Amino acid sequence: MTKSARRIAPALWLTAVAVFAGLPVLWMVLTSFQTNEDLVGTGRHLLPGSLTFDAYQEVVRAFPFGQWFLNSVLVAVAVVAGNLVFDTLAAYGLSRIRFRGRGVVLSLILATLMIPTQVILVPLYLVMRDLGWIDTYWAMIVPFLASPTGIFLLRQHFVTLPVQLDEAAAIDGAGRLRTLVSILLPNSWAALGTVAVLKFMWTWGDFAWPSLVTNNELLRTLPVGLARFQNQFAPRWDLLMAGSVLAAIPVVLGFVLLQRLFVRGLTGGAVKE
Repeated sequence: MTKSARRIAPALWLTAVAVFAGLPVLWMVLTSFQTNEDLVGTGRHLLPGSLTFDAYQEVVRAFPFGQWFLNSVLVAVAVVAGNLVFDTLAAYGLSRIRFRGRGVVLSLILATLMIPTQVILVPLYLVMRDLGWIDTYWAMIVPFLASPTGIFLLRQHFVTLPVQLDEAAAIDGAGRLRTLVSILLPNSWAALGTVAVLKFMWTWGDFAWPSLVTNNELLRTLPVGLARFQNQFAPRWDLLMAGSVLAAIPVVLGFVLLQRLFVRGLTGGAVKE
């Protein structure tokens, strides 16, 4: 294989992967600009004959889409904020404080990654019911204020930071919390951004748990609300696609804005302790 061919081959492969991954997104966007009659008719085409915003207008006007959007924002922001606080504190303790059983604690946290979320849904629901949190924001937020993934990523990042930073801060009279806030966190924006992006994407797109703990339509998040557009007899594909496009915008914007931090955060802790 010539030198030029070795350069072109990866580009062609990446282009093919991008096209394959982007086709469903393109289909979703194009479908959102067509009427439901055109979608279920016999003359189905990939490219619409004429663009219409009727589906977007109906989604916003005929359904409490704005409330669903605000619910998703509130839940996602609260969960991300909680993870940044609690995951950071746990990761700092596991990386900087030496105590008996530290390895066991870390192993137990990592072991929870092997437990599927679906396994704990019913026990967690019973806990929320006993606390009286069904149909409240508490049920959608509190169980996910910390995550083993975030603890692991931040812990792996903290172990790469020189211990001399902590020692210098201790000499100046700084306590552990002051050292964490003033010394370690300013050097951890990439790792924090990675945890924020991962948790936001997971929370924003979660369907199973919000649908289980909410019965009130005004408390539903976007994924649960969008399910109303699809039923057994007459699915409204135009509304479903339009709502999906609107729901995907915050995730896409967030990833684009934090892309560099996300990549650096994923690769920053890829070292041995």
